[in-house]
Amino acid sequence: MERVPAPHQRHPIFARLILLCACALLPICTSCATRAPCVKAEKQGSYTINGKTYKTMKTVKSGHKETGVASWYGPGFDGKKTACGERYDMHAMTAAHPSLPMNTLVRVTNLANGRATVVRINDRGPFVDDRLIDLSLAAARELKIVRPGLASVQLDVIGSSGAMVASKGRSISNTPDPTRAPNPFYQAATQGSKPESAAPASLGRRLVASLWSF
Repeated sequence: MERVPAPHQRHPIFARLILLCACALLPICTSCATRAPCVKAEKQGSYTINGKTYKTMKTVKSGHKETGVASWYGPGFDGKKTACGERYDMHAMTAAHPSLPMNTLVRVTNLANGRATVVRINDRGPFVDDRLIDLSLAAARELKIVRPGLASVQLDVIGSSGAMVASKGRSISNTPDPTRAPNPFYQAATQGSKPESAAPASLGRRLVASLWSF
């Protein structure tokens, strides 16, 4: 019986072109998905909201701590621009803070139940009463404060995805909490590297190497 050649064997050049295009687009797509999106330069100084003046911080040292009340914001703001220019995604691990530098990575601990998670500052707020931080819906779920709406929390600055955190002239070195899910921006701060992974590049090399196996 005559053997029918597979599609890639009948058209080897066409198949190779398709894979080459896929390899070329892979690093671009991956970079868009993993890079720190908050890149808008922020004017340093003070601003006034509802009669109260806030002063933004140019830098903040790793280890800086704050305690106060956390709230969360969700559907009514989802998709709208944040103070740093990116679109708010209520399912991302982000938060709004009145003064911390944009892209600061903050470990937020719910003092009532001990749960903690890491968020990236990408917006300004909250501007209600004496609240300290406004969490995304995803972060609020991690801390179990969606239903109550408010919780007493402690903030610990652990780094920055935008190299805005001062650490006494040394690279930031913090040990990740093994009980929490990996966070690319947390890894960027603790490992002193960009959040992009080297895995896509190696995958691309494997795809290119396999082109000539047809």
